[in-house]
Amino acid sequence: METTRVELSISCSNLPKLDRLSKSDPMCVLYQSNERGGRRYWDKEDQTEVIKDSNHPEFAKTFLVDYHFEEQQQFKLILYDVDDNYHLNELYKQDYMGEAEFYLANLLTSGSSLELRLMKEGMEVPKARVYIQAEDVQDSNYTIILQLYCTNLEKKDFFGKSDPYLEISKEQENGSFTLAHRTSVIHKTLNPRWPLFEISIQKLCSGFWHRKLKFTVLDWNRSGDPQVIGEACTTLKEICNEQFKTTQLPLMNYNLNSKKKKKHQLEEKLAGTLHFGSVRAIPLDSFLDYIRGGCEITLIIAIDFTASNGVPSKPTSLHYNDRYLDNQYVVAIKSVASVLATYDSHQKFPVFGFGAKAPELGGVSHCFPLNGNPDHPEVDGIEGILDVYYYTVSKVELHGPTNFSMFLDKAIEMASRPIDQSNQRYYLLLVITDGVITDMQNTVDRIVAASEKPLSIIIVGVGNANFAAMETLDADSAPLVDRNGKTMKRDIVQFVQLQKHQTLSGSFSLARETLSEIPKQFMSYMKMNNIKPNQPNCPNSQCHADQLSCNDGAAAYNN
Repeated sequence: METTRVELSISCSNLPKLDRLSKSDPMCVLYQSNERGGRRYWDKEDQTEVIKDSNHPEFAKTFLVDYHFEEQQQFKLILYDVDDNYHLNELYKQDYMGEAEFYLANLLTSGSSLELRLMKEGMEVPKARVYIQAEDVQDSNYTIILQLYCTNLEKKDFFGKSDPYLEISKEQENGSFTLAHRTSVIHKTLNPRWPLFEISIQKLCSGFWHRKLKFTVLDWNRSGDPQVIGEACTTLKEICNEQFKTTQLPLMNYNLNSKKKKKHQLEEKLAGTLHFGSVRAIPLDSFLDYIRGGCEITLIIAIDFTASNGVPSKPTSLHYNDRYLDNQYVVAIKSVASVLATYDSHQKFPVFGFGAKAPELGGVSHCFPLNGNPDHPEVDGIEGILDVYYYTVSKVELHGPTNFSMFLDKAIEMASRPIDQSNQRYYLLLVITDGVITDMQNTVDRIVAASEKPLSIIIVGVGNANFAAMETLDADSAPLVDRNGKTMKRDIVQFVQLQKHQTLSGSFSLARETLSEIPKQFMSYMKMNNIKPNQPNCPNSQCHADQLSCNDGAAAYNN
């Protein structure tokens, strides 16, 4: 999955004064929490410059981090008062001022800014605050639309006109060029006009508006040995700049000419003109744009209480409550639901069970609220989910069969509430199950219907059952078709078997695999329904710029 680059700007206020005769000289160091071998480690990522004599520093150096929706990315900022400017990387030689921890998702869902208390040895440093501001690195969030043509190309074929095509190459950091785009061949013409084409700014110039681009026009030959007609160099900024916009370039041919007095001297020759008929930069919407624009994410959970899980009081049961070791249902809730819950601003989650039998349920139920309130099935936070799960396991009789269609109907009903540009919502249904579905066709029918709704379905398989049918629902190889021949509109199901993601230490690395498809599924729905992200704190679609001119884009990132 493609990542989003986020730039973090750091400032502080009321830092403690550690130097006796002057103010502190603060420096900020960024750490990220990573897991290796079942343990968590803090890895140093980067550090700022040193601000001399300031208790209220605003650091010019920013941090660039990759945002992954599917991960809980925890960071820590540590502030040091620098005493040894010659050994800035030897942090033990500096005075520790304090630290502040945060999750990237919390930062991005709180208006992209956080105010944190500075902590030292578990205690709050009086009045000291750390401020974080996040912003997308937008250079790679554009697609470039180009329409190119040439006039008066040099004739290369002896018996006819040339068969020109064009290659665009981008300059690398070492000065070499790599191919970014190749057009089709237009036969028998010296004035070719290639069709309009679209290319991401990342592919075109690696997101660098100042990076040199080389346009090479070649004459196609049936033998496979094309001849260079001419080439020209420019940058994306130069062809976009409104004041000094480049609309055409001379194509030059450089050949060795041994007839000159100075042998092997390059001969420069005009070989035609390259024209930029149309150049547009269109901003690409991202998942983060929608979240920042106020799109509400609602997490729904459905838990399997069928008899195939085993009697909960026995250690062999998948629902067994071991005081020392989480069962697989709890692991799935903690590792997957906790990530998804970050994006639900209300922190209230509808939780349903299926396949259980109890007197208050009137027999076997395939969709019942775990809190016992069908009108308000929501619980508060992850702890609330775990509380009603443990309570339900202790009270109901596990039964069966494993039917999905009823709780899918409930999720579809919830996701059918009105949604438009100013009222944006998306629903995530997390299903935790141990067995083979017994109402497969009904389930397929519901998923096909749900593919038109703002809904994604994440299925986590626990235990050792045969999950081949779940792989079918994932629809990675072929889209689902309902009993009436209707094909699903988009891919909305992601299935992962929990045990396949158990590490050597016994822990589970589940969230990355399970959630990696969610932003793409989210974006497919928004695009299908022509819903654009709103600007932060903006209630209507007028705040969203549908398209920026290339001039605007170049100005925004290069002036």
